[in-house]
Amino acid sequence: MKKLVFLIAVSFFISSNVLKAQDSCLTPVPFCSGIAFDSDAPTGIAAEAGPDYGCVGAADNPTWISIEVGSPGGITITGSGLDFGTVPAPIDIDYVYWGPFGSLAGICYSELTAANILGCDYSGSNLVNISLPTAAPGDFYICMISNYANATGNIHLEQTAGTGSTNCGSGCSFGSLSASPTACDSTDNSYSVSGSVVFYNSPSTGTLTIFGSCGGSQTFTAPFVSPVSYTLSGLPSNGSSCFVSAAFSADSCSINKMYTAPPVCNSNAIEEYAITDFSVFPNPSNGTIQLAFNQASVQTMTIAIMDVLGRNVYTEVLSKFTGAYSQKVDLTPFNKGVYFVKVSGENGTEIRKIIYQ
Repeated sequence: MKKLVFLIAVSFFISSNVLKAQDSCLTPVPFCSGIAFDSDAPTGIAAEAGPDYGCVGAADNPTWISIEVGSPGGITITGSGLDFGTVPAPIDIDYVYWGPFGSLAGICYSELTAANILGCDYSGSNLVNISLPTAAPGDFYICMISNYANATGNIHLEQTAGTGSTNCGSGCSFGSLSASPTACDSTDNSYSVSGSVVFYNSPSTGTLTIFGSCGGSQTFTAPFVSPVSYTLSGLPSNGSSCFVSAAFSADSCSINKMYTAPPVCNSNAIEEYAITDFSVFPNPSNGTIQLAFNQASVQTMTIAIMDVLGRNVYTEVLSKFTGAYSQKVDLTPFNKGVYFVKVSGENGTEIRKIIYQ
């Protein structure tokens, strides 16, 4: 019964939440022995159809983690879900994991079957226990952790037992990304956001781009030394939900961190930003998506679709726009992967993530 009630609740929230890279089976985050895994627990997001989720049933608010075995021996990974309260309290999480596989290529919609499930839990616990007693070098496993509680919080994992070890995969991976906004500057209703990004196995060439969905970007060139600190300045204070993204140009890994911009602090502020009913569907998509929203006040609007490096693949400007907007966009000329749809008005921004597969 608890699963049915939650599924109904999630359907209400799906259109208003932004996803991170690890919310998709196609872009799991590698788990690395000796390095704690910490991630914001997703909320209001339905897991993709295709995998058999076993005892978890209707899987929602997913965090996907990949495990590549580096040295032989048993591996035990344990963890928990906690909310962001002053005194962190448990949040109800479920999980399922599959394996072993020779690689992760193409497994999401063909090999995550009931026969390949190694462990599953859908109790009311906030604990995770992934046990791989006979892990062998070159084996791959994948785990989905569902934030059943739909509560804002953190998922923490670490290897706590076993003589075997994992590595961070053949490519790069990110450990963490922080994003701390300043208070609003009343002289111009602006703020800055700063933080640092921790990464492993970084490529030896190319660039590392850190960009903000609500404005600003910084680019760093190889060689890369972790951690890298950044500051994005001159951003508009408007109370919008924003994210910072970090990605390497020479590899496919990326990471995002949500934050909330400070509200307008100048009493002479600008008219209200009134975008409503913003939706992007279907999601995941086979390449064609439908964008829709309503704008109550006359504003100049900009619609942009960006890849994980912050590069625009679609831009449309609506001058003095008001009313209902609806538009189909074809992404098939571009590479499959994760994209962000950004709608900006004169005093605010809304962002959604889409998966083109």
